[in-house]
Amino acid sequence: MSDFNKYCQEAADEELPDSEDEEDIGDEDTCSVQELAAQFRQKYKPQDEASVSLQREYVLCLSADQGFTRIAAGLSSSAMHIYNLDAGAGKLANFSFLQPTDSPKPVSICGIRFLDEGPHNIVVGTTDGYVRLYDLRLKGEQARFKYSHEYREWPVPKSMTCFDRNANGRVICCGTEQYQSNAFLLFHDVRERRQMGCYCESHEDEVTSVRFHAQNPDLLATGSVDGLINIFDAKEADEEEALTSTFNTESSVARLEWHRNVYDKDIVSCITTTGDFKSYESEEGDEVASFQRPDVTAAIRRKNAANFNLIGAHNQEDGGVFLLAGTNFNKGEILRSVSVTGKSELQPLANFQGNKQIVRDSLFDAKTGLLVTGGESGIVTVWSQETGATLAGSDKLKVKKEKKSRKQAPY
Repeated sequence: MSDFNKYCQEAADEELPDSEDEEDIGDEDTCSVQELAAQFRQKYKPQDEASVSLQREYVLCLSADQGFTRIAAGLSSSAMHIYNLDAGAGKLANFSFLQPTDSPKPVSICGIRFLDEGPHNIVVGTTDGYVRLYDLRLKGEQARFKYSHEYREWPVPKSMTCFDRNANGRVICCGTEQYQSNAFLLFHDVRERRQMGCYCESHEDEVTSVRFHAQNPDLLATGSVDGLINIFDAKEADEEEALTSTFNTESSVARLEWHRNVYDKDIVSCITTTGDFKSYESEEGDEVASFQRPDVTAAIRRKNAANFNLIGAHNQEDGGVFLLAGTNFNKGEILRSVSVTGKSELQPLANFQGNKQIVRDSLFDAKTGLLVTGGESGIVTVWSQETGATLAGSDKLKVKKEKKSRKQAPY
């Protein structure tokens, strides 16, 4: 297991402090209950909850199909729960369960993705280096992808840290831990069940996030412990030609997401391991927004940045972006969101009352306004909005459109 995954595993396995210890640490809101209600105008409540296990397991990652009708939850045991979601009622129903990976060594899930537009095909990545394809209508795995040593003269790490599939479900890209001063991006062809190639020179430390663009199957963003965000044109076989942009976050990258503003410009955002948030225009390279941990802590109206937990950045239907954040204080009781309204401005957005755990991952459906969270108490929660307020928009600086490339992809 890589150093980054070991850190995450140990942090999650640590016993939560008791109430006396929490009082010594100290944390509280920076304003009154009345002021909170006035500032966080959107109110969310738990619509439904499901416990993934009676054992001490926690939810590492979540994924939803394109229609937001099926939710997959990957557990710390490498098992996976799959639920049907009635979006209208906000209710979860058990659908399927995939057993933990049978391995002599400890194995953890490092990602789950539905493969295509439907709710049936799902790919699961595990830290032992495998990506497994399942058809939920059939029994057993349908395919398995792993690095082949025939492609290069030297071996790559056996441990995989992250993966993603592209927009048309044809290509899988896997990130690895550091090996001999390099980290690897491995590409697999899903239909032909073969390895396509790899990039191995753009990151010098463990790859922590791999994200394909939601519409462009060739556009790939990768992040690493080395602090770099790299943008690739993945149809290029040569790594030097494929690398189109590089951003230095001056931190360690934890999570990447793609966004598109109202002017149809692609934005890539980053959450760092220190809880900072940064976003960039993927083509022109301009910094769109940058907020340090204390900035977001203050925006959710909490006092102690040491307890702060930045969970995710989500797209809104109007092109805006909001950040979901909470605290580790009192077992994650505080869960709130803020809207990114400019390069250096955050506005209070929503308050999620009744949270029971430290949240590790989240999903948001802009059409229905439903939020799904999973975390360290092993609970999958569906949140619904109590009011019909419109989500705040994003910064609307006008930018010119670039011409699309006419190069043909080789796959």
